[in-house]
Amino acid sequence: MYPYGKKEIILVSALFLVLLGACNDDFSTPDNGNFIPLEPIKKPLGVPLDTPFSAFIGPHGGVLQYGEHSKTELRMEIPPGAVEEPTSFSIQRITNTHDELSGRSAFRLGPEGIQFKKPIKVSLFYDPKVDMNPQTRMVAFQRNDGVWCGVSTALDESKQRVSFETTHFSDWVWFDFISIRANKKSAGKGEKVELKLLEQVLGALNATNQIDSVPLAAMDEIGLSKDLSIANWKIVKGPGTLVPKINTNALFGNAIYTAPEAIPQFEDVEIQVEVDSKSGYISDPLAPNGRRKFGKLFLITKIQLIPENYISLKLNGIAQNLSQQGVSHIINSSIHIRAENEQQALTVSLQCYGTAEGIYPGGDAPGQSKFMLSGQQGGQRYFLNNFFRHCDNQYMYNGTTSVSEKDGYLEGSFIGQAYSLHSVDCEDQEATTVEFLFKIKRGS
Repeated sequence: MYPYGKKEIILVSALFLVLLGACNDDFSTPDNGNFIPLEPIKKPLGVPLDTPFSAFIGPHGGVLQYGEHSKTELRMEIPPGAVEEPTSFSIQRITNTHDELSGRSAFRLGPEGIQFKKPIKVSLFYDPKVDMNPQTRMVAFQRNDGVWCGVSTALDESKQRVSFETTHFSDWVWFDFISIRANKKSAGKGEKVELKLLEQVLGALNATNQIDSVPLAAMDEIGLSKDLSIANWKIVKGPGTLVPKINTNALFGNAIYTAPEAIPQFEDVEIQVEVDSKSGYISDPLAPNGRRKFGKLFLITKIQLIPENYISLKLNGIAQNLSQQGVSHIINSSIHIRAENEQQALTVSLQCYGTAEGIYPGGDAPGQSKFMLSGQQGGQRYFLNNFFRHCDNQYMYNGTTSVSEKDGYLEGSFIGQAYSLHSVDCEDQEATTVEFLFKIKRGS
């Protein structure tokens, strides 16, 4: 963890050697003129993103796991004797109020409001292909007053997880002490993207003899600690230019990326920067001497280049080849968009029953939209549509089209399910997931 100067190193280091996994509701500033604490940030509670996943576990203990698409994201290990009677344990995904811009969910663990007889081990899993630099990774929970508190966190890179032990439940999330952020994830021709290196700032430290966690302040521009160096901002993949910039702490912690003037197709640009921390560490019971050191970090972020005209189609997550230039027309008070690949005999048509910007749900009435696709596979012609005919002869539509207009271009998407043209079903219908994106010069 980052100290705030030479004399503060002892104070911060001593604190993190005794992090255990709970948080006192009251905290005060240590009587130490060398440490200037920052105010912990109080955040609102997260909003549920799904229904709780729960199970009753009794005195003999057990395991509860949560995940999507057969991938475990959180694992709860309840040891024998943690509870005295069958108890409902639960896991629920919620919005992340610790760091709203990270794109990472937090989790609400239950039951809340009780003290377990023995510590429960909780593991949060990460994807090493996406979430790099695990040595800066830590877990935090939210107190009743809204303050997030960091706790001692065990890193197991072989199992791609961070773990902690606790005798109470609340809202929990893992985060990186150092991260790279862009003010936007995509750029058109000549557009600029601002990049910043951020670090987690500590709040006031608890001066009591029962120190067991650290309240967290805001994420801020890197450089409050003077024990690190920043070097080698560079584009490792893709076109464009990159210029490092001095941040508010007099370090090259910022940069400006400028997209090229010509973008013929969708393309990802990867930008990398090196950060070397000499003494930064996190309390980790699995690390030597209980300290997991940061060392040298290679931080990477991606920016997607968006061509001026584009057509993008994915079926069940697999990209399909279409011409880069689609066509659009206004016919009979309807928006018509069409794209094709003649070599693969693939054609996509999208019709919105209206001419205004906005949202068009699936259907064939005014204010609705219809998606149609035809192609060829194994010598056989096939047709897909965002509707099918139910056995009661009613047509069932789905999906949503969004359309906006700027500088003479129609831009938007159709997201939904497509079905075989001649399907008739009374129950489940086999569907193809469709993601159709477009930006096309508006025709007459």
